[in-house]
Amino acid sequence: MKDILKATAREVLADRKLLIFCVAILTGGLIYMAYVALSLSPSDLQLATRYTSFGETQFYRNKWYYLLSFVGLGVVYIVMHIGMVAKLYMTGMRDLAYALGWFSLLILLLMFVYTSSVLGIAYLS
Repeated sequence: MKDILKATAREVLADRKLLIFCVAILTGGLIYMAYVALSLSPSDLQLATRYTSFGETQFYRNKWYYLLSFVGLGVVYIVMHIGMVAKLYMTGMRDLAYALGWFSLLILLLMFVYTSSVLGIAYLS
């Protein structure tokens, strides 16, 4: 296992374009986690975390630490996407690894948009 990880790291470091994708995913994920962590403010009040037009109250509330799950999402995002890009590259699917790198950056942009919307709803009150 240790040798496989070392070989994969050597291969990824040898390909400059793939390394740039991995660094961009890592940097973007860390910025996302910092954005979420710095946007949270602990309070005793419950925050609106979900909206639906089908319920009686329309806004459903949770404790503020529910929003810490978005930081966990950032960790899972970084690990899984860099792992998938490296795995595709190691199995000989270089072009698909590059495409996944581009789509990972697009998903990161969507994560920022949706998270800012959720935080906007959460801190209405």
